[in-house]
Amino acid sequence: MIRTIVISISLAVAATVAFIPAARAQGVKAEPRPYTQAFLKKAAEMQQAQVALALLVDGRATHKRVKQFGEDMIMVHEKMSQDIQQIAVEKGVQLPSELSDEHKQKLKELTQPSGHAFDREYMNYILRDHQNDVNAFEEGMQTLEDPAVLHWTYRTLPMLRAHVEDARWIKMVLFAMD
Repeated sequence: MIRTIVISISLAVAATVAFIPAARAQGVKAEPRPYTQAFLKKAAEMQQAQVALALLVDGRATHKRVKQFGEDMIMVHEKMSQDIQQIAVEKGVQLPSELSDEHKQKLKELTQPSGHAFDREYMNYILRDHQNDVNAFEEGMQTLEDPAVLHWTYRTLPMLRAHVEDARWIKMVLFAMD
């Protein structure tokens, strides 16, 4: 009889323990890991910075190719920003609402030059900044565990690499004589 009671209690406990994770999975979202949250925040800030910097191009650049590059940056990085905002909402991650101090400083610095000097400084900075972004995304692909964030990173990385190559080409062609 005691054996029957012990078995019944054991089955009841096992059923309860099995039910709790299933109920929790249905009602509560798992919080993304700290690295995933940090990656999303950094990636969102990257997109904001690229758009803000590209907005300077219209009134300051002189070369047609630099102006076209700036327009492309606005279009592509606004789309990337929308994508990352959607992922962040789904994951419950609060993204930064303003630029980092570093990007604010760079934005301020780029408001000083105009014409050819602006073109050169903007393209030099974009080349370095995008290469840093590519490196961060490549690192993210090695460490991210969230499938949605990893998928977005895989989709986005080729565009960032293309921006590096475009910036490198523009720099080579326009500023080879400098």
